[in-house]
Amino acid sequence: MKKLLALALGVALGLAQAPSPEALKGLGPEETLALAKRWREEGQRVVSYVTPEAFFFEFPDGRKAQVALKDRFLLAVAPYVSRTHPCQVHYFSSCTGELQEEVLEVRVLEGEKEVLKTRVRSGKDGFFELWLPRNRRYTLEVRRGDLLATGPITTFRNSPTCLTTFRLRAP
Repeated sequence: MKKLLALALGVALGLAQAPSPEALKGLGPEETLALAKRWREEGQRVVSYVTPEAFFFEFPDGRKAQVALKDRFLLAVAPYVSRTHPCQVHYFSSCTGELQEEVLEVRVLEGEKEVLKTRVRSGKDGFFELWLPRNRRYTLEVRRGDLLATGPITTFRNSPTCLTTFRLRAP
C-alpha cells in the first residue's frame, strides 16, 4: 500500500521516474499495470505486454525488464460491436479496442457461482482488465445497455491474456 501511495503521489507531482527498468523495481502487479497504462497514455516509447506469468517491458535504449504476476491471472478484455482484431497476448503499448471509455456491466461465473459482479469503464485503449485466480474455467458476461456478450474464459498457463472476441449483441 505504501508503494502504491508513493507512486500515486509521484505521478500527481510529476516526479515519477522516466520509463526504465529501475522504475519497475519493487512494484507489485497492480502498480505495474498502472505504470504500463500511464506510459502508453504519455506516449512513451516502451513496448509492454502481459503473458500468463508476467509483465514484460522493452525500453527504447534496448534494456528489458519483467514483473511476475504471482498468484493471479490478468485478462485484458475489449468487447466490441462492429470491429475487433485478433489477439492472444495483450500489448498495453499498442492494443486498441473499439469501445473506449464506455461503462460496462461485468459478471464472472465459475459454474453457477457468481465470483465477480461489477461495473467498469473501459480505458482510452478500449480495454478493461480482470484479475482472476489461476487455473480456473469461467463464464464471462459483458453488458452495455441492452447488448450482451457471453462466453468461456480460462486462466491457465496457455490461456490468452487478450480477449477481443466478445461481440456485444441484442440477446
